[in-house]
Amino acid sequence: MALRLPTQLATRGTFHHHHNNNSKSTMTAALSWRRTLSPDTPLIHSSTSLTTKKSYVQQMVTCSASGSTQAVNLAPGTPVRPTSILVVGSTGTLGRQIVRRALDEGYDVRCLVRPRPAPADFLRDWGATVVNADLSKPETIPATLVGIHTIIDCATGRPEEPIKTVDWEGKVALIQCAKAMGIQKYVFFSIHNCDKHPEVPLMEIKYCTEKFLQDSGLPHITIRLCGFMQVNVIYNS
Repeated sequence: MALRLPTQLATRGTFHHHHNNNSKSTMTAALSWRRTLSPDTPLIHSSTSLTTKKSYVQQMVTCSASGSTQAVNLAPGTPVRPTSILVVGSTGTLGRQIVRRALDEGYDVRCLVRPRPAPADFLRDWGATVVNADLSKPETIPATLVGIHTIIDCATGRPEEPIKTVDWEGKVALIQCAKAMGIQKYVFFSIHNCDKHPEVPLMEIKYCTEKFLQDSGLPHITIRLCGFMQVNVIYNS
């Protein structure tokens, strides 16, 4: 059974499919991706303002990860149905659309949601299972992956959080845990042309995550989305 995403969510995006049958793939203890720069060079970007004609230096994000994806199977013998998926970022603009479509297509949908004062009851009302975990707390992740065949990762951090907390450090923890748990497919939503704009922190992090996922050895699909709009409705009392 193939999950068909709404066409408007994938318009003008790019699609990359990777499958690695080498289960012994490992990564070095410290990983970093910095194009054209040596590992010890600060990642900065020099620009000139067109209005003031003054040069300035912009500090850019550095992506590095510790540890290895090679680990023992944390859930040996756990039955896994091909229709079982975990949606990470299921309360977001994109994530909730994926949940609805997957449920309509007959998938068994589990939604990873951070503990929150207002529970995501709408996901349960739709027929999904909700489990609490936080990507910034890696110890909460493994239990959510038991019995899961495919992870669909469309999560991103909150505006008030440091950009690396969820979008880099949390994703690294999730990918490493997925490898250890024997997840059979990982779907990652990235950004169109993220490899061409290292000066934009989120785009650089997305590109680094693509590379980390590729090096992990997990069978995965990367979908580079173009921008999409979010509609907020405010009612006046």
